[in-house]
Amino acid sequence: CFSDTATMSMASAAMYLSWSSPALLQLTSDNSPIGVKITEEEGSWVASSFLLGSLPGSFLAVWLAERFGRKTALLISALPLGLPWYGIVFARSAIVLCILRFIAGFGFAIVITGATTYNGEIAEKDIRGKLGTTFNILKLTGSLYVLCVGPFVSYEALALSCSVLPIVFAVIFYFMPESPYFLIKVGKKDLARKNLIRLSGNNTSAKAIEDRLNEIESVVEYDMQNRSTLWEFLSKQEYRKSLIVMAGIKTLQQLSGTTAIDSYTQTIIESSNSSISSEVSSIIAGLIQLPAAFVAAALVDRMGRKPLMIISAFGCALALIAEGVYFYLYKVAFVDVRMISWLPTASLLFYLVMNPLGVFTLPWILLGELFATNIKGIAVSVSIFYGGTLAFLVIKFFQPISIKWGMHTTFWIFAAVCILGAIFCLFMQPETKGKTFAEIQEKLNRKRRYANKDKIQAKQ
Repeated sequence: CFSDTATMSMASAAMYLSWSSPALLQLTSDNSPIGVKITEEEGSWVASSFLLGSLPGSFLAVWLAERFGRKTALLISALPLGLPWYGIVFARSAIVLCILRFIAGFGFAIVITGATTYNGEIAEKDIRGKLGTTFNILKLTGSLYVLCVGPFVSYEALALSCSVLPIVFAVIFYFMPESPYFLIKVGKKDLARKNLIRLSGNNTSAKAIEDRLNEIESVVEYDMQNRSTLWEFLSKQEYRKSLIVMAGIKTLQQLSGTTAIDSYTQTIIESSNSSISSEVSSIIAGLIQLPAAFVAAALVDRMGRKPLMIISAFGCALALIAEGVYFYLYKVAFVDVRMISWLPTASLLFYLVMNPLGVFTLPWILLGELFATNIKGIAVSVSIFYGGTLAFLVIKFFQPISIKWGMHTTFWIFAAVCILGAIFCLFMQPETKGKTFAEIQEKLNRKRRYANKDKIQAKQ
């Protein structure tokens, strides 16, 4: 319940990611709803400006989460996620749309920082992965709304309806508890105990609550005594493996093409001359991802993070290769593709099934697991900045590269990244299933042994 409420904010952010799929077809048409037909170059800026805003937003997000708490940061995110929708309704130029979506990008960065940290800190180790998948389930729910409703309502109606969810989120999440980790960090142990009881359930024994509280207190105490700077995070050996793993999985997540496909779903289908209309394909694309996300939720704490990531990456690669082959035959070789006109939609849908199983979902979970409390704020900020930069580049250059070298080229680039990413995960990604934060740090850095284990036992 608490995790679902926190990640409702991701549904609000996801609406901005998917909005360009139906909106760009209208904005680039002769009957543009803003009164001016925008060019494809302007369209690429409109689509990518949202992620461009997340770059400076990543540093603001970490400051808010560390200074005021995860809960307060998430509540603040409702402002940049809600208000720009009203501006989008009245915007009359591509520049204004870019500015509004740039502002919304700040909210996206706050959501990623706040929700991943909050979920990782409130969840028990045995269900942390399952709860972490709600991040993607709510993201897909937001996208589903835009992809299903967007092609059939007016430009203004879509924006106004999307503005409702940030308000609903803020009202509901206001009554949720703050993370016990943050409360211990700022010296509010009594409130941390109260919130831990609420998070664990009122039937949990007092001894179990105290044991958990002692564990959190010891981990936070150790980490706060060893606080690090950005330079130390980037240079110290004890953080090196976490940094490498984070960079690898974020590269796979963003360069697998997920943000480009989210933003240009209808454009891709229109370009393929598929036998299925882009409007229907958009609805199917939105609907088909949710079952895959629920499957990931069921498997992540059983199979583990690593196997799901590898299976997902190889599945995405297969779909992207098939998509590229179709576009090569259709656009370059000029082969009669009427017999396989179903292939681009089928390949795209297979990609949208395989992607939520691991490639898109699991990096959010691992982001909350890989880093110790003393460095988590800096690590999350660097991760968001890096991932946002890659996502911005993917969306910004998807159309220019597709126009110059063919859409098959972009799909094959994404496929190559997926294959290399699967190999990276096989050899480098640690398995964090069922492990406490202390155990994960020991696995990542064998030289660092948590002295607080003895403290926990002594307190018990």
